[in-house]
Amino acid sequence: MVSDGAHWRGGLWLNALDLARIGHLCLSGGRWGGTRVVSARWIEQRWTPCPVKPEYGLSRWLNDHHTVWPTAPATGRCARGNGGRHLLWVDPARDLVISSRWGTEAETLLTAVSQAITPHPLIA
Repeated sequence: MVSDGAHWRGGLWLNALDLARIGHLCLSGGRWGGTRVVSARWIEQRWTPCPVKPEYGLSRWLNDHHTVWPTAPATGRCARGNGGRHLLWVDPARDLVISSRWGTEAETLLTAVSQAITPHPLIA
């Protein structure tokens, strides 16, 4: 067992900081330090609602209608693992990434932190 790592799909082990880096990569539209690392279309697809399950994109939960986290902002997207105890939350309206591991009160965390940050008026 890796004490610093969390298990995500497909045997991926990473710590909270690395998970947050993935969130920042999504916020930047697939760029890292000015270099395109991931296509912007791929990021867009991750955040596009599925016609069959609108609260889900491409491997991301979308909170557009508050169906995933009722009290968290509708502008957030998240990945969850380990029964919901690992979380990556990305909210473009607030330029916010939250990486949480082994948590049990994810919605409380997302709501409290999000309330402390004023959303960008053009995105919210």
